Amino acid sequence: MCALLLIGAPAANAGGWAVTYVDPVPSIQPSTTHTVGYWVLQHGTRPYAGDDLGRTGLRFRSGADERVFIGVPLGQPAHYAVTFALPAGVYEVFGVQGVFPDHALGTLTVPGTLLVKPVESQMIQEEAAWPWEEIAPPLRRSAGAEPTAGVEPAVGVEPIAGVEPVTEPVPVWVVGLVVVAAAGVFLALRKRFRPGGRR
Repeated sequence: MCALLLIGAPAANAGGWAVTYVDPVPSIQPSTTHTVGYWVLQHGTRPYAGDDLGRTGLRFRSGADERVFIGVPLGQPAHYAVTFALPAGVYEVFGVQGVFPDHALGTLTVPGTLLVKPVESQMIQEEAAWPWEEIAPPLRRSAGAEPTAGVEPAVGVEPIAGVEPVTEPVPVWVVGLVVVAAAGVFLALRKRFRPGGRR
């Protein structure tokens, strides 16, 4: 299951804050290596304006167990990738944002998917130049090629009250039944409509 995940902006801390956007993520399996791309954008719209953002990545906490995985820069401004593996369990997930404070991203159930908290705030303090080309964060752009405050994930991932996310694959026997039924319909129609056959 792929989904584009969005991390909400934390409250300003000494005037500085950032938003992290996570690229589409597959279902996370226990004790399996996964690589996830993510963006850390100052004020939700642009790469960090300072000299060195510092370490970025993801932090996973399950009770007293806490694991931090540090990312590496990719080829686009403010774009990183992190590799991690986790045992089965339920984790609180935090974005590690270098000079900006960590903040709660959501909850990850392994095996399963990340359920992201809705965005708490979206502040645009200045208009930012668009430094990206084909590969860019999920920001809407206005006609003037500037990012706008309306940040939307391509696929929203929010829990629905009382509904658990589906993490199990479709059983093989269900797929087999569908294939057999489709073949039966095809053969019946072919027999009925073949030349010289009954119409």
